[in-house]
Amino acid sequence: MKSYFTFILITFLSVQSCTSQDGKFTGYATAVVNEDEVLEIETFGLADKEKKKNYSKNTIQPIGSVSKTVIGVSLMIAKEKGLIDLDKDINEYLDFKIVNPHINDSNIITLRHLATHTSGIMDNEKIYESAYAYELSPKTSLRAYLYEHLSHNRKSVKKSFSKKKSGVQYEYSNIGATLAAYIIEKVSKKPFNEFTEENIFTPLKMNNTGWFYKNINSTQHSILYDENDQAIQPYSCVTYPDGSLKTNIQDLSLYLIELIKGYNGNSTLLTKKSWSELYAKNFNEKNEVQNINPREPNTGLFMAYFKSGKIGHTGSDLGASAFMMFNPKTNVGQILMANEDLSPDNLERFKKIWNKLSR
Repeated sequence: MKSYFTFILITFLSVQSCTSQDGKFTGYATAVVNEDEVLEIETFGLADKEKKKNYSKNTIQPIGSVSKTVIGVSLMIAKEKGLIDLDKDINEYLDFKIVNPHINDSNIITLRHLATHTSGIMDNEKIYESAYAYELSPKTSLRAYLYEHLSHNRKSVKKSFSKKKSGVQYEYSNIGATLAAYIIEKVSKKPFNEFTEENIFTPLKMNNTGWFYKNINSTQHSILYDENDQAIQPYSCVTYPDGSLKTNIQDLSLYLIELIKGYNGNSTLLTKKSWSELYAKNFNEKNEVQNINPREPNTGLFMAYFKSGKIGHTGSDLGASAFMMFNPKTNVGQILMANEDLSPDNLERFKKIWNKLSR
């Protein structure tokens, strides 16, 4: 499902002229922060059209692939604990074997490959859509799903890999990101949702943030709306670490403040060395990679560098859209999160809001 939304996000980032449509979001929140504090939070529209409930600072919704930045921070926490090496073969940490069936066994995949989308693992649309269900929580475990589609001895494994060896080509992969989260789960001997709550959300006092409906105050969760403004039934995704984090604008602002602090070496969540590695650009003349998106020409560990010079991530999923970025020169960051699909109808509206927010 995210493949469609990724296309819309790319279109958003490249569009320069106005369209004739001026679609409006049902509800959304914006924030501007710096390294020290929240400078501004505003909310607009409705969290529930039927009940005429306003979208507020307390409204919770998924933030799509912005969630992947949490995997990046988690990787560095796991490394500090001595649990992983980003440049070792991932098979050293797994309880089933993963190899690219198109390449010989000398090709190894590392956590760094997964975190920079250069592993050779790719999203097969049919396989990825099977991860979604209209349930409040996934009925399949991370291990079962990943084993079924990535293990070397499964029939469908060829569909999940490109014919390029690791480290050669950029191929955005949700399932690859989820695999990185599963490895954290394996080495820490804790479910990924618990690992992140203990090591990130609780220290940052993100008290309204969680991966599943059971982890949040569901009465504050927004209704999500499709591109036709129709309410979407609550759903879950087996590969939840790649895009299912649920939070509100206040908590996400606290998180972005910490990311800015970390970039400047002023956060105790990680050591200065770890923050530097999280943000270090991975693509250069010595490590040339094919197929790089010119609008996101470089990346840290699940931390995208945009052509504008900003750092962060975008996210979009069923009934949810989100942007979170900061300018490393000014130390000012912005967030926009909406409870509606990003679509051609509201694309220009989203762009106008974001541009105004970024001034």
